[in-house]
Amino acid sequence: DVTYGWWAGNAGVTNKSGKFIAAHIAHTGLIAFAAGGSTLWELARYNPEIPMGHQSSTFLAHLASIGIGFDEAGAWTGAGVASIAIVHLVLSMVYGAGGLLHSVLFVGDMQDSEVPQARKFKLEWDNPDNQTFILGHHLLFFGVACIWFVEWARIHGIYDPAIGAVRQVEYNLNLTSIWNHQFDFLAIDSLEDVLGGHAFLAFLEITGGAFHIATKQVGEYTKFKGAGLLSAEAILSFSCAGLG
Repeated sequence: DVTYGWWAGNAGVTNKSGKFIAAHIAHTGLIAFAAGGSTLWELARYNPEIPMGHQSSTFLAHLASIGIGFDEAGAWTGAGVASIAIVHLVLSMVYGAGGLLHSVLFVGDMQDSEVPQARKFKLEWDNPDNQTFILGHHLLFFGVACIWFVEWARIHGIYDPAIGAVRQVEYNLNLTSIWNHQFDFLAIDSLEDVLGGHAFLAFLEITGGAFHIATKQVGEYTKFKGAGLLSAEAILSFSCAGLG
């Protein structure tokens, strides 16, 4: 039962989980398009004689921080940056097409899908088992993203501002250090500790995701608990990221 006006967020997809997914896919396409287009725009007007921060180079600076755009000597050349931007533009079209398919051709409610696996991802805000099942998959993807970042830093390397160059970083999985830095993570000055926090976060999120997928709701399910479930997921993710 809808208890809010049509102008409220996602009001148009109430009881239409298929349309809800379509909107999210289209949103992802917009993000990919913005990332690719903005990266090409920043690259076209980049001046190597001026620091990136003074040129409002948000996207180039982010790529530089993970070691993309440098040559073997550690000097910035922009190598590979244009290719990454173009891939994002292509993916934005793929996401856009996926959003249109879910919006126009596929069923409006996942409950009506002929695919049994798809029906498991229907949105039932009053069903705690449904909510925890979806939450578990979100956590799995968060964990995989953390693993990707840790392995990228270990194999390819990321930019170390202390030495002004890209270097490979082995994570330091020191649980005591991770615990002690949960409230002063802004003071961390070691990339090894940063990667160690992400490695721990990957384990925590994947374990939690598997638990939520395989088990039923624990404890009493209340309206407050259900409404804040996905928000709690976001808060937990960002809080645990602070451990790194």
